[in-house]
This record gives sequence, C-alpha cells and structure tokens, in this order.
Amino acid sequence: MTKRNKHGAGLLPGLLPVLAAAAVLPLFFAALGELDAGRKAEELHRLDRVLRRGCAAFYAEEGVYPPDLAALEERYAIRIDDQRFSVFYTVTAENLMPDITVLERSP
Repeated sequence: MTKRNKHGAGLLPGLLPVLAAAAVLPLFFAALGELDAGRKAEELHRLDRVLRRGCAAFYAEEGVYPPDLAALEERYAIRIDDQRFSVFYTVTAENLMPDITVLERSP
C-alpha cells in the first residue's frame, strides 16, 4: 500500500505545472486579442487625425478645404489602405470642414 501512495504522490507535483499552464494559456490569448484590438483602434484614430490635420493645412494654404479625398491624398501623400479602411468624405461648402468618417472594414 505504501508503494501506491508514493507513486500517486509523485504524480501530483508533475501534474501541477501542466494544470497551471492550461489555466494561464486562455488568459494569455485573451490578452493578445485585446492588444490587437487596441492596435487596430489606434490605427483608425491615427488615420482620422491625419486626414483632419491635412484638411486644416490645406485650408490654411488655399483658403478652402480640399474638394475631395483624392486632392488631400495627393497633396500630403496620405496613403489609405482601402482593404482595411473605408473613408467617407463629405463636403458641404468650401469654407466648412468636410465631414470625415473613417471605419474599419470587416475581415
């Protein structure tokens, strides 16, 4: 009987690291997912900010806002990844800031 107890007691310490890893792995992957989501949100915010600053700079130089998104992209060499983002650029008048909406496309 003592042989069984010694053998069974030796199994538990070897099993603890495996159980600990199994418990930690889902948390690790959840944290990676959150980091990726945060990075994507930051890229979206950065593109929105670049477009708005470009509009303000264009207005400061020309006295009017860019007539379309292409003029803004050309003047300031802004590159929009059309595979990842949709940009809606609506002009109301030359002297009013255009309505800019940046959305992430679904994968």
